[in-house]
Amino acid sequence: MNWTPKTRAWGASRKGDQHSRNEDAFVLLDHPVRTRGVADRGCVFAVADGVSTVSDGHWASQLTISRLSQFFDSYIEPTPTSMVSLISEIDWEIRGERQGKAACTVAAAWVYNGRVHVFQVGDSHVFRIRGNAVQRLTVGDEDSGRKLDNFLGMGPEVSEVIELVDHEVIAGDAVILVTDGVTAFVSADELGSFWAHANGDPAAATQAILGAVSRNKGPDDATVVAALVL
Repeated sequence: MNWTPKTRAWGASRKGDQHSRNEDAFVLLDHPVRTRGVADRGCVFAVADGVSTVSDGHWASQLTISRLSQFFDSYIEPTPTSMVSLISEIDWEIRGERQGKAACTVAAAWVYNGRVHVFQVGDSHVFRIRGNAVQRLTVGDEDSGRKLDNFLGMGPEVSEVIELVDHEVIAGDAVILVTDGVTAFVSADELGSFWAHANGDPAAATQAILGAVSRNKGPDDATVVAALVL
């Protein structure tokens, strides 16, 4: 298979100081090995944050991340609508399997044909960095202490609260996905600064961002995915 990468990406996660295990999860669907052999549907990146106030938040985040690869199944048409349908199906599975005992947030970015399509349920976020400009592409409050109104596992109404936007991306842009354990300590401007100092290296940027959380002894799990558009 002839394959030319469209992005270069890295992801990493840190267990919160007040957690017994890390309930976050992430995925980089940016290579035919990880996208069921499909190389022409772009790349999907995602972070999920298991809700710690229910017993199976870890399970919910892991399930969400594992199921997102189905976006690349041959019978699914690659459109924003099909991703919304997939996220709704994941919500149904979480609710049906654990009956209210599992929940998580999700933020996903689909980079395809010069656009980044962003999908959000909850308070995980996606940013685009272009030069010195940092733009948050997701909605909602960044304060991690606020009550979580929307999450996977909430039931059929999730289809009404999935936030969906799309923006242009060009070569040299960075797409950064983070859970709220990051935004509690790292501002948008600081994300831009970490990216600038990383000189286009997603792994270096990811580790620098998590390092800032670690220095602040972040109590919550923190996850970062950074992708450079090639």
